[in-house]
Amino acid sequence: MLEHLRITHLNNGITVVSLPRPEAESAHVAIRVRVGSRNETEALNGASHFIEHMLFKGTARRSAKGISQAIEGQGGSINAYTDRDNTCYYASVPYDKLQRALDVLVDLFYHSVFDPRELDRERRVIAEEIRMYDDQPDSVAMDQLVSQLWSGHPLGRTILGPMETVLSMPRSAILNYRSEQYAPSRTIISFGGRVDHERCVRMVERLTSHVREPKHLREPEPFSRAIPLEPFALLRRPIQQTQLAFGWRTAGFGSYYKDQKLCFLSTLLGENMMSRLFQNIREKRGLCYSIYSSLAPCIDCGALTIAAGCDPAKAYKGAKAIFAETRKLMERPVGAAELRRTRDYLVGRFRLRMDTGALGWVVNRLLWGLDIDAEATLAALRSVTAEDLQQLACDTFRPENIAFTIVAPEESKPDAASWASLIGE
Repeated sequence: MLEHLRITHLNNGITVVSLPRPEAESAHVAIRVRVGSRNETEALNGASHFIEHMLFKGTARRSAKGISQAIEGQGGSINAYTDRDNTCYYASVPYDKLQRALDVLVDLFYHSVFDPRELDRERRVIAEEIRMYDDQPDSVAMDQLVSQLWSGHPLGRTILGPMETVLSMPRSAILNYRSEQYAPSRTIISFGGRVDHERCVRMVERLTSHVREPKHLREPEPFSRAIPLEPFALLRRPIQQTQLAFGWRTAGFGSYYKDQKLCFLSTLLGENMMSRLFQNIREKRGLCYSIYSSLAPCIDCGALTIAAGCDPAKAYKGAKAIFAETRKLMERPVGAAELRRTRDYLVGRFRLRMDTGALGWVVNRLLWGLDIDAEATLAALRSVTAEDLQQLACDTFRPENIAFTIVAPEESKPDAASWASLIGE
């Protein structure tokens, strides 16, 4: 599957990865760094996301408009995202514009000027982004759930940061954080599409010859399962629908396919329309519109989560039904037909991903020092048994292992004590 994959480690610590597709009309380049909100101190919560914004605001060579025009003016696209444990800057262009795309990304990644006027203007932009998500009850529920799952740890803080921190964070502190965290040893520059690996390496070497490792590279605080979680929270908002969010801590796995059993369990439970949550709670009982499960992976910890939006009059019954589905997985092995369907789905989806997103999968695993053997991953998916899943369900869905969040309309019932009582049933 990955026979064309090439990896080169440069002397300055940067890793260059390419997965060529000679027939493609496009080329893709991304700079991904193993720095996210978990690297931040409380006083700098939101700095990683702030830096992501600021890198697009101008360099010594290009204005903010010049950055976008250099890519979009060729029919390409450029963007970025910040997560809890990594940040990525990426561009896609016609293949003959690859050199320009790399030049732009390297320029903004290493040479952004952080103009004080632009920085103050961007504070207000991020403030509006924070308000936008605060107006979305499902986002509020998941942010609150995360804060309960990893309470007292940097992972439990929001990626955007609190409004007051973003509005007051000093420019000097942001720059110091960037210089201390954006290390070449944490950086992967990846290429896909119609690209030549040796040419990519030469271009990266030329553009990053000045890059050196920071003298004092601070590692993020490791997570310990001894840190207690907060099991329950009820938030009231002026809304029309009740949002339910459930989370169970899991072991760390760093990548979606690192633990195939967890992938199996989450998929079986609620990751597609043939899943138990969708079929039993939405289709058969009509207790919600949106319902799904997902995995929240980090290298040293993780969570299996469920989210649902319900009519307030049906929300309590919906929550009870969700807990009942988790108990069924603990009490009875999965049937052979359901096991086969879920296995076929996961294997098929992985094979499709190898056609459309293999490079992202590879970079994700390299970022955390994981193996990149696609065939071994498929073999592991195919080997999961009903007994494996029942044991994992028993290990995961314990009452002491859950964080449960409700975001409900202001005058809705039941009260907090009734909601909280569902955890121990």
